[in-house]
Amino acid sequence: MVLPFDYLDSMAWDIVISAVLLGVLAIRLPYEASSDSVEAEGRNLRVGLAVAIGASGFYLFITGLAISFAWPYTRVVPDVGDVLGHYNVLFGGAATMGGLVLLATSLVLFLNGGLKVVSYLAFVVGLYIVVDAIAIVNYELTREPILSALAYLSSAVATFLSVPATHSDNKWLRWLFAIFAFLFAIAWLYQAAHFTWGHLEPPTP
Repeated sequence: MVLPFDYLDSMAWDIVISAVLLGVLAIRLPYEASSDSVEAEGRNLRVGLAVAIGASGFYLFITGLAISFAWPYTRVVPDVGDVLGHYNVLFGGAATMGGLVLLATSLVLFLNGGLKVVSYLAFVVGLYIVVDAIAIVNYELTREPILSALAYLSSAVATFLSVPATHSDNKWLRWLFAIFAFLFAIAWLYQAAHFTWGHLEPPTP
């Protein structure tokens, strides 16, 4: 099955939005690691972030699932017959798992408790993304393998830093997470703009 449209650009923009929201969460939300909850004074911000992160995560999750099940980025090797669908794994798997992390983050923010446990999920997803990044370089996937791998790695670092950021009240750990979240956003902003520009380019006559 081939999808009638390509939404990689909107997925990339959604990742940018998610990264910015996570950075804002780290530096502005009055979260206490000892109680694994947000102080009462941060209720409105907590609920607002829960809704925004949830919406972002839902879109990333469903589009990732669509790629994983439909395999729209597939080609058959002539004279060999092998079906190559590595881009479906590269984009679909990471998006689906990343969307799950965002949805889980949204839920625990809304319920006000459980960010520590979600950080473990994020850590494992980060390992998955590191494997993706290594594969991008090793197999020279995408048009710009190094930049694509760096974009993937930037998101992986943020997932790893989510563990100490949620287990300690040290503000510098929160800022470190936020910095990498914003770097993650910048890296994916380039990818998003590149995808959108390419999709809007008119076909050559």
